[in-house]
Parts: sequence; structure tokens; C-alpha cells
Amino acid sequence: MIATIASHQVLSLRRQRVFLALLATLLTMTALAGVLGWSSHQTIVRVYDEAVKLLASTGKPAPPNPFLLKPTLSLLSNMVVYIPLIGALLALILGHLSIVDDETNGTGRLVFSRQITRTSYVLGKIASAAAVLAVVLAASLLVSVASLLVVNHTIAVGDFGRLGLFYALSWLYLMVFALIGMVTVLMTRRRSIALLSAMGAWLVITFVLPQFTSGLRPTQSLNPITDPASTSQTFFKVTSKLRPYSVVEQYKQASGQILQTATAESVGQTIQRILPIAGLVLVLALVTVRLVQRHDFSRSANSE
Repeated sequence: MIATIASHQVLSLRRQRVFLALLATLLTMTALAGVLGWSSHQTIVRVYDEAVKLLASTGKPAPPNPFLLKPTLSLLSNMVVYIPLIGALLALILGHLSIVDDETNGTGRLVFSRQITRTSYVLGKIASAAAVLAVVLAASLLVSVASLLVVNHTIAVGDFGRLGLFYALSWLYLMVFALIGMVTVLMTRRRSIALLSAMGAWLVITFVLPQFTSGLRPTQSLNPITDPASTSQTFFKVTSKLRPYSVVEQYKQASGQILQTATAESVGQTIQRILPIAGLVLVLALVTVRLVQRHDFSRSANSE
């Protein structure tokens, strides 16, 4: 029954062109990250070539190629910004539509007129969101590999594995927002309020918490390589203790470790950064199941 509900929801998203919109947007993001990485690579190579010619004319040895000193996967470092910013919004909409459509068109009442348990229903909805996000991220992975092949003409097995781990972590992170989209529908009576509440949660997680726990300005929180502001102030000395619970900060730091674009740390430390994200997914999934058990599907949600 769970698979039936999940497949029906995926079909519904495809009919509404939501699936194609998600896929097109994420692929465009990935392609843009690749183009920016390629442009940066070309600029570095041109500057280096000119420097080599200038130094050769003066009889001085050329320094090592700076591009060779950069991690291979740094070409895709912009994805660490795009996924929490744009990918999370897409996941919110996905989770929102997974529940709200059944509310507004009365499908929820019809579903439970059959022998379908509420647990099967909600697990099917969660599984459909997980499957859609997995498919679009898998497509994004293929575009990332293509970008790396265009620039580097090859990709090491280790780098391919790291890229796979990065997208697996991204899938886990986006599931947080898909579940938030579901929870807000189940907790409100108006479709518009549910979506605004979900976007409010996105703003808090993406901008407010990083600033609150590290003193970063809102625009700085988008930069995966920006160091936090000094915590010499008493306020930030206290709030910095909560930084391990800022999932966007933990996502960016863990992603930096996987892509080798951040200061190296142990595998155990990276795992500790991922645990709050996994824990939040589990908590939100349990909350979603609990809310569906108590939700009144006999009424339709106001579409306003």
C-alpha cells in the first residue's frame, strides 16, 4: 500500500509538471556551477600561462600551476550554496504539494474510505518525496560528472565516490525541508499560511540560525568558506554553543570535508556534523506521522 500511494503521488507530481520543474531547476543550478567552475579554471590557466611567459623572459623559474594545487571537486563548490538556498525551497514546495493537494481537492476523504491506514498513507507520501529528490539529485550528479570531465578530461574513482557522498548528504538535507513542507500543511488550515510558514522555517534555518550561532551576517552565511566572526562578544560566546545544532552550518562544513574544500578534519568529526541533520529528519518524520494520525481529513483546506 505504501508503494501504491508513493507511485500515485509521483504520478500526480508528473502530471502537474512539478517533477519536471524540480528537475529542470536543479539541473540548471548544477550546470551553472559547472560553468562558473570552468570559467574560473580558464581564468587561472590564462593568468598562469602569461606569468610563465613573463618569468621565462626574465630567466626566472615558473611557480607551480595554482589550479593543480586546488582540490578537483572545488569546481563544484557553488553547489554547497545552491542546495541550501534554492534546493531547499524546491524541497519545501515538493513536501507542501504532497499533502496540500489531497486537502484542497478532497482526495484525503476518499483515500480513507478504503482500507488504507494513516501510517501507510503518510509513509507513502514521505517515500514519494524521497524518491523524487533522489531522482533529481542523481540527474544533477550526472551533470556534475560531465562538468568535471569537460574541465579535467578525467575523473578519479575517489572523486566520483566523494561526489556520490556529497549528493547523498544533500538528499538527506533536502528531506528536512520536504518534511517541513508536509508538517506545516498538517498544522495549519489555510494553504497560503502553510506555504508561508514553511518559507519562514527556511529563512530561520538558512539565515537566522547561522547568524545567531556564529555572528555571520546573512550574506556571509551563503559563503561555504567564510570564517565565522570573532566570538569575543559575550552574546556570541553563549550562542556559539548552539552552532552544532545549526543544520545548514553542519551541512556546509560536512560538504566541504567531502569535497575537500575545507580544512581537513577526522572522519569522526564529519560524521558528528551529519548526525544532527539525520536526527532532524527522523524527528520530522515522526512528527509528520503523528500529525497525520490526528489530522481531520473530512474537511478541505482553504485554498487561500
